[in-house]
Amino acid sequence: MSRLIGVVFGATSPFEADLVDRLYASADAAGYQLALGLHTSSRGRPRAVADLVEQGCVAVIVIGAEYDDRFDVEVPIVVLGERLPHLRAVTVGTDEWRGAQLAVQHLIDLGHTSIAHVEGGDHPCASERLRGYLGAMAAAGYRDECRTLVGDYTEEAGALAAERLLAEGDLPTAVFLANDRMAIGFIDVMRHSGIRVPDDMSVVGYDDGPHAVLGHLNLTTIRQNVPGLAAAAVDAVKSLVGDSPDRPDTGGCGFYGARSLEPELMVRATTAPPDDALSGSSQPDLLRWGLLADECDDHLVHELGTPGVLTGPIEVVASSSTAVAWVIADRLGIMVSYGIYEDLIDDPEIDAIFIALPPDARDTWAHKAREAGKVVRTRDAS
Repeated sequence: MSRLIGVVFGATSPFEADLVDRLYASADAAGYQLALGLHTSSRGRPRAVADLVEQGCVAVIVIGAEYDDRFDVEVPIVVLGERLPHLRAVTVGTDEWRGAQLAVQHLIDLGHTSIAHVEGGDHPCASERLRGYLGAMAAAGYRDECRTLVGDYTEEAGALAAERLLAEGDLPTAVFLANDRMAIGFIDVMRHSGIRVPDDMSVVGYDDGPHAVLGHLNLTTIRQNVPGLAAAAVDAVKSLVGDSPDRPDTGGCGFYGARSLEPELMVRATTAPPDDALSGSSQPDLLRWGLLADECDDHLVHELGTPGVLTGPIEVVASSSTAVAWVIADRLGIMVSYGIYEDLIDDPEIDAIFIALPPDARDTWAHKAREAGKVVRTRDAS
């Protein structure tokens, strides 16, 4: 019997390319080889599937099948993505509704109520991500705040969504985009337009693809278990071709035909509480603040004393050296100081941190503070 498995994927998606890489590892471990079939705008998935069957593949794994796909072949089909009722195929995917719910609930927990969603259109799994967004907003009592924009899983779509929001003028405080590629395009336009992420607007993507943590992006996103998806797809093939005693589930109730994997929220540097969560009246003096600074001039002293800048007094200061920390603490009348930034970030008695470091260090330490669960406010570059 042939040991060749076909894989149909798209060349423009980093997430699908990552899946293919993991499928190679899972196939190797199971004693199979892969044959790749590329689908494009002029060469659809059904054609790619048919070509792989002609090459002798015993089964074909299709990454991201869509609603109008029809596969008229005799070999088993395994779909990686959304379960489509009209296809006789075993489907392996992520619990997309749960992933979207995690993303939106994270924003709600930070204090956001004005949360928009950029959809994925007719692309795989987009409808479930939309349903998760709507469900989480409704459950939190924000049904009337729901706001959706059209997208298509590309950077260009994310950029267009950002331009539309800017043109309308009524900006939300947070946006959940249906995939990371759209989030990249969205953030690029917002930052070039003077909107600070996450200070002015929080952004969450979906997939946790290879570009999510590149450069200064550090995108908060929903991680799909790519190795788990690949292993489950190969396991399904083994069952379908008789190499495993486990019987595959080729239908039945529920969204997925075979296996649904749990998503994971990855909190990084593109989400934070909205400004009104820091200055509103619901928690006026409950936050205990720390200061990260390597110098303390008159401008900083004035800024820290301006009403509304902080929601409570600064209790601890940290600098790059103990001596400098003492000088700053003495000038501000603070009793506690650290000579190491990490000591302040790790202080369990501190709720929030004001960062007055140079721009090249500010983003790094803001990210570390948010990872530690602190509310963060940064000093504007002067």
